[in-house]
Amino acid sequence: MLKSTGYVLAAGAIVAANEAIFVPITAGTPPWSNLNWRLIPATALMAIVLGGIEKVSPKFGAALGGLVLLSVLIVPYGNAKPPLQNITDALGYSKKV
Repeated sequence: MLKSTGYVLAAGAIVAANEAIFVPITAGTPPWSNLNWRLIPATALMAIVLGGIEKVSPKFGAALGGLVLLSVLIVPYGNAKPPLQNITDALGYSKKV
């Protein structure tokens, strides 16, 4: 497997876990109720595209995959807060204003 493909699949799994598990925990709703199923084909398409880029330029493709993985952790995608913020909320480490 290519490096970029692994990074993109990990990013897709993190976003899916965020929307399916961490958001419902912080909102008090049942798990898997807010999962955006369009994440699955979007992740697969991005893995294919970045895999093609990595075949042409290995370092550039792997770097883009790493940037995708890092950006998923801190940028809000969809209707959910970023995963790092949801995890800190679920563990009780965030400030309540």
